[in-house]
Amino acid sequence: MIMRLAQSLGYEVVTVEDGDGVLAVGGHDGASSLRVGWRPLIVEGYTGSGSIDRFAIRTRDARHRESLRDMRDRLRFPDRWDDPVELAGPILRLLESGAYGVRRWPDANVHIEPFGENRSAWWYPYEAIGTEGTAVIPTDNWPPPNVAMVDLYADAIRRGERPLAVLLRSEPPGDEQDCAAFLIDGHHKLAAYRRTGTDPHFLDIARLADRRPCEPADLHAVIGGDGKLAQSAANLMRYLEHAGQ
Repeated sequence: MIMRLAQSLGYEVVTVEDGDGVLAVGGHDGASSLRVGWRPLIVEGYTGSGSIDRFAIRTRDARHRESLRDMRDRLRFPDRWDDPVELAGPILRLLESGAYGVRRWPDANVHIEPFGENRSAWWYPYEAIGTEGTAVIPTDNWPPPNVAMVDLYADAIRRGERPLAVLLRSEPPGDEQDCAAFLIDGHHKLAAYRRTGTDPHFLDIARLADRRPCEPADLHAVIGGDGKLAQSAANLMRYLEHAGQ
């Protein structure tokens, strides 16, 4: 079923053998986690508060984000190649072994959900208030700090070039209006797309596995003992714990 969905959305199915596992996405959309260096970085899910709002929580440990920045140096690849699997090669080697879908996703309809001071982001799907399309969750500072780099990409976009930012998600989107993906590379590129008013282009990688939520331990880890975040995530935690029984 998930393979057919992936192929219907334009993903090319590939199998990663002997994957490094230093970068991993687990769970299903609405209850997924991103791990970097074998440690949880972000968990996203539904609040379960009676509405359809969604949220994401990021760990307080800055070392996790630094590990991701280090990996980006290994993800520098030319944007001119057409084959999405070739483009994704450096990333696929970092992932856990298993099946993945890879596609080039042009003119994407997305909204960006940056983290606030409390390490959380909140949004309402389907609302015509700037949250239409896929929720893109940054894994680094947003907006990105290097203005000169944004300027460089913006000039290239105005010339007609379409650099690729990189998304990693727990599964192919069953509903493009209510799904989430982690932005693992290309924050400056995405900022340049926004500045020029151009729909962004992505290299989009989706995990293809049995539909199960992420581990409760991942949510525990990113909450990090914060009482307010624990209260906000209580319903999601109960769902994860029940699913794991």
